[in-house]
Order: sequence, then C-alpha cells, then structure tokens
Amino acid sequence: MTRSTRRGQWGWGVSRQEGADPLIQEVNAGDAAERTGQGTGAAATDFDGDGMLDLIISHGESRAQPLSVFKVTQGTDNNWLRVIPRTRFGAFARGAKVVLYTRRTGPHLRIVDGGSGYLCEMEPVAHFGLGKDIATHLEVTWPGGIFTSRAVSLSEMNSTIEISYPQQQGETRNLEIECGEGFTADGNGRCIDADECVQFPAVCPREKPTCINMYGGYKCRPNKRCNQGYEPNEDGTACVGECTNP
Repeated sequence: MTRSTRRGQWGWGVSRQEGADPLIQEVNAGDAAERTGQGTGAAATDFDGDGMLDLIISHGESRAQPLSVFKVTQGTDNNWLRVIPRTRFGAFARGAKVVLYTRRTGPHLRIVDGGSGYLCEMEPVAHFGLGKDIATHLEVTWPGGIFTSRAVSLSEMNSTIEISYPQQQGETRNLEIECGEGFTADGNGRCIDADECVQFPAVCPREKPTCINMYGGYKCRPNKRCNQGYEPNEDGTACVGECTNP
C-alpha cells in the first residue's frame, strides 16, 4: 500500500507481488483510490472474519471525518489461513516470522509487523491468501530465536490458528506432509515438482512416447520430428507453432 499526492490531492495505490521481487504488479484499487478524499491513514484487516482482508482508511488531520471501509468482492471461494503467534505471556508476538508451506506454491513468508500500515497499526496476524492451494505445514520463529513447526490439517484450512509459545527450545511436532498430484516432498518436508518423465515404467503410452515434464504435471507427445520453433500437435499428425499447442 502506498500513499502519494498529485495536484494537491491525496491518493492511495495498491501493489501485489510475491515470490518475484523486485518486480511489482500495480493493482487497480477501485473505489478505494478516493481521488477526492484526504486519506491520512490506512490499514488492512479482516473485520468480519471471512478470510478476506478489508481496507480501512481514516481521513482528516484538523477535523474529524468518517472512516471508509472497503471490502473485497472477488475470490470469495479461495482458500486462506490466518496464523496468530503468541508470546509466553499470551500477547501478540510482534516480530515473529511465519513460513507456510503448501502443496503447490509454498513457501510463503509473513512477518507479524504492527507498523506496516500508513499512520495506522496493522493487525498482528500472519494472513495467507492461497487461491486454490492447500497448506501442509507451518514454521514460526519468535524474535528471540525460539522455533516451532507443526502440520496443518485439511480441516484447519480457511480458519485462524493460534500458535502458543513453545515450552521448550526447538519444540517441534511430527509432520505428516501430503503433497498434491504432480508434487513430492523433499528431505526438508517441502513439496516440490515431481519429474514424472524419469519414472519407470514410462508414464507415456507407446503412441506418444515423448515425455515433457511440466510444473505439477507432464505432457506426452508423439515422436515426430519438427523444425526449430515447432512441435508435434496432440495427435502427431502435423507440426505446429510451440505457442499454439494447449
């Protein structure tokens, strides 16, 4: 979330990007841009507990003005998970690092940082929007270096999980990792792409013996020779441009 000024008016900008730093994708903020308002603070939080982050904007510096609350109306059927680490005294563990591993797209990193809003304190919660992905396990590291990890069951998806401060250094629960189709768990218990093309017996049928590994799956192609920039179509009857095949 960014704040800027143009022609004497205050405005808000929204950006979204994860896992591809330093590239940033600008997102249309819609009505939350408030081009004629004077926003003096903003924070994101889940007001109604539906797993969708809402945006609250405060107004005015010299006199009181109404608050604006904007709700997201897209992606309501997506998966999500919220993690709340606690200190040994039960308070919110600000500064804690939460890493969430998933079947397809993990790991995802969040820092519980109350000061990441603009002139507003953000909620001390690690919020993960997962789309259609499924969480497998999470790791929490407290500012003092104490670490714990635990599995995330399917029944815990789309809910809020509270993580108590470990009673012992390095407290760890047994992890039972279940990766999605086309993925396999590595030695660290993380789901990575499985190369089906090296399996024996071969995964491709005799009429389409050429195996091409893809992220989360594979394709079988006929053994037909094509010029550079072309590849066999699905039934092996012709060569087509590489970008035209599904």
